[in-house]
Amino acid sequence: MKGKLINKNMWKFVDWFLVVVIFILVGYSLLSIANATASPFTGDERGIAEFIANLDLSSILWQALFFGIGLALMFLVMLVDYHTLAHLTDWLYWATVALLVAVYFLGSEQNGTTGWFMIGSRGFQPGELCKILMIIVLAKMLSNKTEGSEDGIQTFKDILPTLWRLAIPVVLIAIQPDIGTSLVYLFIFAVMLFMAKANWKVWLILIIIALAVFGGYIIYLSQNPDNYMWRRLLAFFNPQSEVVQSTNADMQMVQAQMAMGSGGFLGKGLFTPGSLSQLGYVWAGQDDFIFAVTVEAFGFLGGLILIILYFLLIGRTLMLSLRAKDDFGAYIIIGVAAMTLFHVVENIGMNIGLLPVTGIPLPFFSSGGSSMIMNCIAFGLVLSVDMRRQRWQGQ
Repeated sequence: MKGKLINKNMWKFVDWFLVVVIFILVGYSLLSIANATASPFTGDERGIAEFIANLDLSSILWQALFFGIGLALMFLVMLVDYHTLAHLTDWLYWATVALLVAVYFLGSEQNGTTGWFMIGSRGFQPGELCKILMIIVLAKMLSNKTEGSEDGIQTFKDILPTLWRLAIPVVLIAIQPDIGTSLVYLFIFAVMLFMAKANWKVWLILIIIALAVFGGYIIYLSQNPDNYMWRRLLAFFNPQSEVVQSTNADMQMVQAQMAMGSGGFLGKGLFTPGSLSQLGYVWAGQDDFIFAVTVEAFGFLGGLILIILYFLLIGRTLMLSLRAKDDFGAYIIIGVAAMTLFHVVENIGMNIGLLPVTGIPLPFFSSGGSSMIMNCIAFGLVLSVDMRRQRWQGQ
């Protein structure tokens, strides 16, 4: 029994609650994607054949296929002892840098960002994979400083090696330009550093550096008023500006909010003739603005249910970090929870107009292969760490 990769005892240590929440999220997302991508219904459809003819089955099947691939990879990652990854962090880091350099020079531009490798009509976004690789790298470097210590990170010098390793991927993503994804990396690091009990002096230095860098980046973007990312920021901070008014850069948020407002408490229902999402008024309704489409169809109640599902997903993930065997495992779980939290808050925030539009997808919900598969891998890592709080091998 000891030499077997798959041991029947391992199933006792899988956190099925987390798995079930993921399945519910994906099932819910397939309904929303079907609603967002369907041809407009008239209400005169008769029979199942006419109903199905209006659906974009390819979008639904692709999303289901991506989830199937993601599940298979989640299972494979669960089988790998996460401690093995601790010995590969240098390789994982330089693979991250190589991918981001390659996509900058060889990638295709999508929605104003050069961050995609195109495979036929489908795109792969290496920045999604690199998030996971960087979580592992950061977890290892921080655990080297805190494992067996009660004091945590006490000096800025303790995080300098971690900081420069973080800075390179963040800069490579920022110049694509992709503010949203670069902020995800920074948020992951900040949450992990908080859990590492960093001293307040360390935080003060980091905040000063962050403000200086962010100010410089805004100046860099402002030098090119036609830049897609700059127009998105202006649409949020100064919607009355000449650039925004002449390009309708705020139209995405306005139409998304109109759709959500029209949904009321219980929503208009799926495939309702005359709904804004059916008429194509909600831009990117199956990915960036899928929350707006969901709220229009299922109402405030449907949006609240979705938020509760994410609360359960993230809350449960954080709970699992508390019972991890070591700091390395705990930081991996915390990194995945932080990544998920940022995506949820930013995506829903931009849908309701509280945050700028950044193109950040909803985990397990927005249409897209890169996001779905990488989220499955990330939570495969979480399950791998949690399973090994006990040694099921050979039992």
